[in-house]
Amino acid sequence: MLEINNKEDIIIPFDKIGDNDWKIKTSQIIEALATNWNDELKDPISTTEISALETRLGTTLPEGLNIFYQTFGLANIGEELQDFNTIGWLKDTGAADPEYGLDFTPEENELLPHLVTFSDCLGNGNMFCFHSETKEIYFFDHDETPNIIKMFSTVDEYIKGCLIFAQSDLFGENTTQDDVDKWNEEIIEKLIGKNKLRKWRYFSGWK
Repeated sequence: MLEINNKEDIIIPFDKIGDNDWKIKTSQIIEALATNWNDELKDPISTTEISALETRLGTTLPEGLNIFYQTFGLANIGEELQDFNTIGWLKDTGAADPEYGLDFTPEENELLPHLVTFSDCLGNGNMFCFHSETKEIYFFDHDETPNIIKMFSTVDEYIKGCLIFAQSDLFGENTTQDDVDKWNEEIIEKLIGKNKLRKWRYFSGWK
């Protein structure tokens, strides 16, 4: 089983989903998480189910997300990939209803009709969405402004970040979860920058 005892043990699973060895490295992490939490591995999702989802949405999934579903299904990646009955347009969810106190900027209002939710962030009601046209990944934060921010250019970057963060739960006897959290934050900060890291993980000081 994968065990993190130093920063070099942390697996960077891929640059792009579909790269050589992406499946092997991703499997190492997902299987270790399943073992750690005594969970069963999820079944891959068929192209038929994916096509039915795309038909319901009226848009295609990002390529990397499509490949991930076909390979690992709704696997535990440290955040909760929504089931296919829950995936939908952000504008149609109660979470994005202005009556709950959200005051979207003009720019956010322009984005809102294009965003499709696919992942719940840390179980706190915030969500990750993909843009129906550009397939870029946006973060919806119902707690504080900005409420909508572009976080990643591709879904591959998001899933990679989740899989890096998730390895915090795999700390070995020679280290602690706090140590691994620190190493993961250093890696992710280099990938996306300090401000986006703070926004995503609820660190103080978002500017």
